[in-house]
Amino acid sequence: MKPNKIKRSAILTIALLSLWLAAFPGFSETSAFEVVSSVPLETTISRAGTRDAARVWLEMIQGARRSLDFAEYYLAGKRGETLEPVVEAILAAARRGVRVRILTETGMAENSKDLLELFRHQQGIEITLFNWKELTGGILHAKYFIVDENEVYIGSQNFDWRSLSHIQETGLCIRAPLFARALKEIFETDWAFSRGDRAAYKRFKNIQPLRFSPSAFLVVSPPQYKPRGVAGALDTLTSLIDKARRRITVQLLDYGLEIRKRSEKFTRIDRALRRAAQRGVQVKMLISDWNKRQPGVDDLKSLAKVKNIEIKFVTIPPFSGGFIPYARVIHSKVMRVDEEISWVGTSNWSYDYFFKSRNIEVVLRLPEVASALDAVFLSLWNGPYAAIVQPGQTYIPPRIK
Repeated sequence: MKPNKIKRSAILTIALLSLWLAAFPGFSETSAFEVVSSVPLETTISRAGTRDAARVWLEMIQGARRSLDFAEYYLAGKRGETLEPVVEAILAAARRGVRVRILTETGMAENSKDLLELFRHQQGIEITLFNWKELTGGILHAKYFIVDENEVYIGSQNFDWRSLSHIQETGLCIRAPLFARALKEIFETDWAFSRGDRAAYKRFKNIQPLRFSPSAFLVVSPPQYKPRGVAGALDTLTSLIDKARRRITVQLLDYGLEIRKRSEKFTRIDRALRRAAQRGVQVKMLISDWNKRQPGVDDLKSLAKVKNIEIKFVTIPPFSGGFIPYARVIHSKVMRVDEEISWVGTSNWSYDYFFKSRNIEVVLRLPEVASALDAVFLSLWNGPYAAIVQPGQTYIPPRIK
């Protein structure tokens, strides 16, 4: 090939690459999706090569230059615990001129009062209480934060010292501007509504649709309160299950079919799992021992009777320092399908999480993420804390608080 033709070909290749990157800005050269975990102290659970959430949070917050936006179910700190340096990093960020905003659930304000008071006294930090009770009867259950509109953290970890030291959790550090932009749209609208703007969600219709790659995208609950271009979580979840060919693994705090104050059952996910098993897909589920209570335990016993479905309860042993309320549990919300599909987010699998409460998930088709999540799952599945669910056994639920 002649030099001029080579030059023209190179220019054309660069131009086409630029157009592709413009179409999918979440998949730029600087994009990255990192699996991040939390492991309870005094356990043998493996991190499987993933980094500790406390370390990653600190790095992200210390790197903020313009803005930090947090959406958290609640905030719970304790002196001398792993969360304390994170709290100090947020205060330091505000002191150096970073705009910090914290959106947190109204119904948990009393539980969050100590940290809310601390943050309110720091100039540069704004706080808004999220109240969806009057809108859907739900809560802010999502847990995420956005750094400089450039990178985000989404995962099962609450802003709680226990989440970083005494609970098994899974999240994603995402360095992709498209994800930051999408979460920013959601955050800004939830923030505006919670500050009295009752027309906030109507403006989603006027926003230019977000354009995600089929290999990496967000899904949101409830489906009627999301930006254009972001899919609904439940429809996506059941679609992924229905397309599974070989295997599905799931880890959750809670699984159940009950719909409060209604006689009907929430069966969409349950039916999808049964369909998958019927066509030969191998389904393995890890569920926390908190789910040994009625009526959820009976729902799991029924599902465990299905051929090709195995379910294990995971029980984390007590801490040597004494009982810790709302801790010593697996809390991750993760699904893996076949070779590459991963689902990581904030929803447990019951009705309110998908239809009433704000939750956010990430769907990825990336082998490196799938491999990391598989390793974490297997460390629990094959470890000493997991025991198969026996349909004929009577279970005693653990103390939680």
